[in-house]
Amino acid sequence: MKTALYRKYRPSTFDGVIGQDVIVSTLVHQIERGMLSHAYLFTGSRGTGKTSCAKIFARAVNCLHPVGGSPCGKCEVCRALESPSNLDIVEMDAASNNGVDKIRELRENVDYMPSVGRYKVYIIDEVHMLSSGAFNALLKTLEEPPAHVIFVLCTTEVHKLPATILSRCMRFDFRLVPQDKLAALVSDIYAREGVKAEKRAIEHIARMGEGSVRDTLSVADRCMNATGGVLTYDAVLDITGAGSTEETASLAESVIDADAAAVVRKTEDLASRGKSPSQIGRELIVLARDLILIISGASEDVSASPENMDRLRGLSSRTNVAFLVRFVRELSGAEAELRYSSSPRIVLECALLSLCAPALPTHSGESSPGPAAATVPAGNKANEGPDTGEAGGVRREDMKAVAMLGHLRHALRTRGELRLFGEYAALPDDCVRTENGDFVVLVPASSLAVFADEGNMRVVQACLDDLGGRRLVVRELPPSSESRLELLLRCAKGLDVEVVDGKGRKLRQ
Repeated sequence: MKTALYRKYRPSTFDGVIGQDVIVSTLVHQIERGMLSHAYLFTGSRGTGKTSCAKIFARAVNCLHPVGGSPCGKCEVCRALESPSNLDIVEMDAASNNGVDKIRELRENVDYMPSVGRYKVYIIDEVHMLSSGAFNALLKTLEEPPAHVIFVLCTTEVHKLPATILSRCMRFDFRLVPQDKLAALVSDIYAREGVKAEKRAIEHIARMGEGSVRDTLSVADRCMNATGGVLTYDAVLDITGAGSTEETASLAESVIDADAAAVVRKTEDLASRGKSPSQIGRELIVLARDLILIISGASEDVSASPENMDRLRGLSSRTNVAFLVRFVRELSGAEAELRYSSSPRIVLECALLSLCAPALPTHSGESSPGPAAATVPAGNKANEGPDTGEAGGVRREDMKAVAMLGHLRHALRTRGELRLFGEYAALPDDCVRTENGDFVVLVPASSLAVFADEGNMRVVQACLDDLGGRRLVVRELPPSSESRLELLLRCAKGLDVEVVDGKGRKLRQ
């Protein structure tokens, strides 16, 4: 039976772990100096190396002659620990062993001394799946374990862990792996496997992994087994069901031109060839981000071939940052609906067609910018004028706040703070602003208790510190004097629609 690539090339030393340099250096430093904690918490997105690091760490702390903080793999302890039947490294899957009885059994076994090494290491994977009773049973042992016991808890959903557990662990947040490092890994593995692949094909595989090493290698494995010769870029597109950059750019061009018929035709063409609507939406978001970078003068951060870069530059000259922000916001809002809808293609088409239509008035009564650059004065480009200027009707400071909100959402998701990520993902972009260097969040009175909670603010402030050090300020959104009916009528004004009540009576517009 063939071994999957992500299992075959699972790192056995810290040198093989990619994208987690700070975490690796900290663990190596602790091992070399003997400054070990009794409990560790590894949290982060799937496939970022949490369990792999836990296994390497468990063998390294027991190794008789560690090399650079990693297990040597040659001493008698390392050889003994390689056996699945060893008793010093205990791996427990909390997803299938989440009852209080399993934890009580664990508590009874921790008193036994290790058989070959210095420490017994308990690795509890998906620890957030434990029941409340199991957490309570684990609490005392986790706080004061025997001197020969180390706990390593791994989870993708750290927000589900009780605060009493979090406070007793040394926490490490695993980040998504950069695309260039994933591409280098795939290229190295293909060289070992004797697979020839185009550079563009490898880069697309890395992009499909979305920061996860395991997901990237799963895609690489599928592509490797689907071709007998050189793995081409077009073959990867067919295998993964993704659209090419040219097709995605062509669809985006139709949206920018407000050509509704072309949008429907191109979306249907992509879907008819087996392209996933969710994948199309994600690729459009990435393309919009690239256009924003080009308009903002940061084209060196865009990963594209020379011919694709020329096309992106042409597209960027026909639109503006304000519309692209609306573009990303619309597709991001449709992403969850795409995942659960029975007709995802229709959901995607509706989101794209709404971008072709003139923007509806905002809560403040002002209109957002339309899609086509022809309706926007030339001075509204994001890289022109002073920072206090306007861009397509949107203050540049407001655009900075919206961009900061996007970075904040990403940071919360990366840290595993999914509950807070959901709160900030549902927050309208016009409810954030920057004032005197502060990041101000305006929320309704009903949501104030959540956003202004001391623990939640501490988590968000930590993210903002990493993003530039802005201070978080949460304020109550002033109540609107406009009723929902008045808002509906104002939004429908000028459109070829009729607003009727429950009895079919037309309401005045």
